[in-house]
Amino acid sequence: MVLPRPFRWSHYSVSQKISLGYLLVSLFSLAAVVFALGALNQQTGISRRLVQVDFRALILAQNLSRNILAQERQEKQALILKDTAMVKLSAQRREEFSNLWTELAKLPLNGQLLAVQEQVDLFEELSKNMQEMLEKQQWQEAENFSEQKLAPHRDASLELFQKLQRALEKDLDATLQKLPEQSIKAYQTTLVLLFLGLLLASLAAGALLYKFNQALRLLTSAIYQISQGNYDIPRALDSQDEFGILAQKFSDMAQKLKEMEQRSLDASPLTHLPGNLTVEKELQKRIDCNLPFANIYIDLDNFKPYNDRYGYQAGNTVIATLGKIIQKVTAKNGNKEDLVGHIGGDDYVILTTPESADEIAVQIMAEFDAAVPGFYSREDRKAGSFSAADRFGISRKFPLLTVSIACVSSGNLKNPSPLAIGRECAKMKKHLKTLAGSNYMADRRIER
Repeated sequence: MVLPRPFRWSHYSVSQKISLGYLLVSLFSLAAVVFALGALNQQTGISRRLVQVDFRALILAQNLSRNILAQERQEKQALILKDTAMVKLSAQRREEFSNLWTELAKLPLNGQLLAVQEQVDLFEELSKNMQEMLEKQQWQEAENFSEQKLAPHRDASLELFQKLQRALEKDLDATLQKLPEQSIKAYQTTLVLLFLGLLLASLAAGALLYKFNQALRLLTSAIYQISQGNYDIPRALDSQDEFGILAQKFSDMAQKLKEMEQRSLDASPLTHLPGNLTVEKELQKRIDCNLPFANIYIDLDNFKPYNDRYGYQAGNTVIATLGKIIQKVTAKNGNKEDLVGHIGGDDYVILTTPESADEIAVQIMAEFDAAVPGFYSREDRKAGSFSAADRFGISRKFPLLTVSIACVSSGNLKNPSPLAIGRECAKMKKHLKTLAGSNYMADRRIER
């Protein structure tokens, strides 16, 4: 009977020792690669879901909440002003809500939308009824319907979307916090495996260790930057392997997040000025901080007939020109903290200090009146007017474009609020439009 020889390192040749050493290095390296690739594959799946589902769902939930508030605001404006243009804007908001909800409902959110579905269906049905009343100009019935039936369901829907948004944000925070931890854990485990291989003095294992170290360090840094809201990150790796693919995924994810954030802004596509949401936020901020300010509301007179006669491109040119005049005059006569907003159509708002308001308004009227002749044909310019059908289909003469400017200062209101300021501006605008030429009115009454 031949007994096996006991293991003795000294019994093996140099080539066998090297082969055995490289075998051990290969085993440790293989184990490290398998572990790292498994971790990277898991992170790629998480990253893909973050981009395609979680972040998209959060943006949609935020937009739905903003849309509900916008619906309420425009609905109130329509009821107060009894303006069919506001009714059309309200219809657009409702259609936008339906599209946003359809897109959100398609996302796989693991049952998170079940609590919202029934309420949304009821809210959309009531909103449809409300829109029909507004379009039929049943103002009193619409007001009663809004207060008694629609408002409670609107509030309930808004609360559900805000609750969903908080849940999504909580899940996102947890996932983003988990990603760096997983990366660090993968890094540490891989480093240990490679370090054990390095004990066998393998040059190949050393190169592989450097590879893992570099990749995980850069990708961990990229994950951390994204979790902090910094989306302008360069691609961590240029290789075509799994590390490079993951780096590309992170780079693509950061770019998509940046694009979604930019799309969520409500800037006007024509003038690139801040829209309703930004203006209201700044207005509320100044009210909360008890800062004195003047709210200047600017609106074109007889713009619809002009738009009907010369076309929407010419109308856009007028609106853009007015926007440039407002920006230039405000920059020259106002303050660096002033805000110029384009809140839709031919309506602009300036938030400035009370002492600058009069000069800004007067300069805007002067520069716009000087620019008006260039908007018309020689015939209309010479006549000083043109004939066109009004909103009731009756032909009448319309004068050249003018501008109406209403100003309300915070110091004149006992309890200033965006709604109260908008209401006062609307009253003054209605009066200004009955006057000939460009006009400016500042509310100097002080509430007691």
